[in-house]
Amino acid sequence: MNREPTDDRICLLCAEPQLPNGITKNGRFFCQTCDREWILEKRKIARIGKNILSSQEKTEFLLDNLSLFNSSMGLEELMQRFTELISVRLKRDKVAVFITNLELGEIKLAYYSSRQKTLQRAIKRITLDYDLSYGVLIEAMAKGEPCFYKFSEQSHPFYEFYSKLTGTKSQLVIPILYANTAVGMVTIDYEEEDYSDFFEDQEILQLVVGQFAVSLRNSLLFSKSESQSKNFQSLHTAALTLSQLYLNNHDEMIRMILLTLSGIVESSLTCLIERTFESSKAKVFKLYRDLENHQIQTKTETIDVDKIISILQTKETITLNPSTHSSLVTLGIEGKESMVFPLTLENRTSCVFILTKQENRFPHDEIEALNAFVSLARITMENSNLYQNLSNKERLEKEIEIAKEIQSTLLPRKAPEAEGFSFGGFMVPARGIGGDYYDFILSPNRNELFICIGDVSGKGVAAGLVMATVRTILHSLVRVKDSPWEILNDINSYLYTSYKEAITPRFMSMILLRWNLITGEVQYSGAGHGNFYHYQAGFKSLSIIETEGVILGIQPDISAFRNESKLKFDSGDTILLYTDGVTEARNSDGIEFGEPQLKSNFLSFIPLEPKNILERIYSELKEFVKEQEQHDDITMVAVRKI
Repeated sequence: MNREPTDDRICLLCAEPQLPNGITKNGRFFCQTCDREWILEKRKIARIGKNILSSQEKTEFLLDNLSLFNSSMGLEELMQRFTELISVRLKRDKVAVFITNLELGEIKLAYYSSRQKTLQRAIKRITLDYDLSYGVLIEAMAKGEPCFYKFSEQSHPFYEFYSKLTGTKSQLVIPILYANTAVGMVTIDYEEEDYSDFFEDQEILQLVVGQFAVSLRNSLLFSKSESQSKNFQSLHTAALTLSQLYLNNHDEMIRMILLTLSGIVESSLTCLIERTFESSKAKVFKLYRDLENHQIQTKTETIDVDKIISILQTKETITLNPSTHSSLVTLGIEGKESMVFPLTLENRTSCVFILTKQENRFPHDEIEALNAFVSLARITMENSNLYQNLSNKERLEKEIEIAKEIQSTLLPRKAPEAEGFSFGGFMVPARGIGGDYYDFILSPNRNELFICIGDVSGKGVAAGLVMATVRTILHSLVRVKDSPWEILNDINSYLYTSYKEAITPRFMSMILLRWNLITGEVQYSGAGHGNFYHYQAGFKSLSIIETEGVILGIQPDISAFRNESKLKFDSGDTILLYTDGVTEARNSDGIEFGEPQLKSNFLSFIPLEPKNILERIYSELKEFVKEQEQHDDITMVAVRKI
């Protein structure tokens, strides 16, 4: 029958300003405005939200969004700008964007906008399983329909946690649909259980969320392709390093493979089981990575094959639950998910790579990258076996030639593009393969530059291996740590753990500078490397900067030797860093080139460009030693603020 509207009812679906007529059929109400069955909400006044936008304000909001979507920006900036625009226009403090990953079966809070910055930091790690047991949020995503709900009516523990953390009493959810598939959702948090405020928010957001879905989808695809590109570039570089530097050092080759694998997917534990043909024992290499504190530890052990036979019999790449698989339990592997990559070498050695994540799963693109790298690692391991069959003389000559070539690619090929600065750097190894190391690492925003110089104990291939490994670790750490001392401390932990039981332990001295290219401030720490020079153009004077610290890799804890200092770098100033191969170069009479001569040359050539300063100093050094054999690597770095 027809039912005339009353002055205290409104359809919650269409929420028309004029109260709708309705038809009741079999005890169920159908709104004549939207033609769908819905709930009638009793209201004492007509719907008027607190933040009603005028036509002009709505137009401005839409234009702002169109401008935002048409601009070129990264995923993080897109979400930040979008949520801030909603906050400003709709006068809402707490706005969030969630992104779905159906492959992993999860919904992750990608951005949370709030004036409370501490709240932003506290809430950013929230991840939900795409599981209907979570209730209304997942239901809204599954149906692709907006909804408004009260937290007090939800039974899942997540809602109580979220409410206590943010002060939220109710929430508006707008699914972000792309090609009828939910790629995410926008939410607005309210601090009261109130139906009267969300209608206008929903109406406005539904006008723009479709366009946002396109931009979000494009940004996600670009971010994924960019990540894949970086992964495969890293794979290429790592494969070159493995194939050319580690052929004659099996255990170090395995450590480097595990280090690279763990970096590709940020796994907490990366493991290789290696069993020679018909052996009753298997060798297990493990690399532990503390993703929070960026600490790396390695461990090698031998285990009876019978105890882990089920994992050794694996024939294809599989995903396992570490808590339920007997071999993984025996190996002490714990976490949420493990990926297993088996392979058999030509000499019938069985190998199984195992990667484990503590809290997350492995997405498809990561599995692709891992499969690609395991294939490259297999080639390296095969080459290593073949290489062992070469004669000692041939092997040594090949080793030196290949390692020299790859090492040249690990050192900076060109100066960083930092406006207002000029750079110079070079290394001349004593034996074709050097243990010295220098690098320029520019931050992605081009506001900071890390400069380092170091000297590994010993010479030749063994020192070159350590140099290459330290370079890999350093490039990883500068992305996540600001303090030069903390970075040096982590490198020390790796060197000590990896080489403490080696026949010939490996140590390394280093100076690491963190240079703020905006303010000119230089923060530096030393690890037993000695001094560097600072020429102050304004005073036409040369300062000897004495760094402290202790050589890396000697002892497990170097906290007692902590040192951090700063210096101001002004226009025209120049710094010179060097290794002892410069000052300790000797002539035929056994006399060293020495620091006085180095300082004198530096001051004499200071009007030149940094790279030319180094060339002239090296020419003077060669003239000093003449035909004497070079006994140590010679490395120098110069930087000037123009």
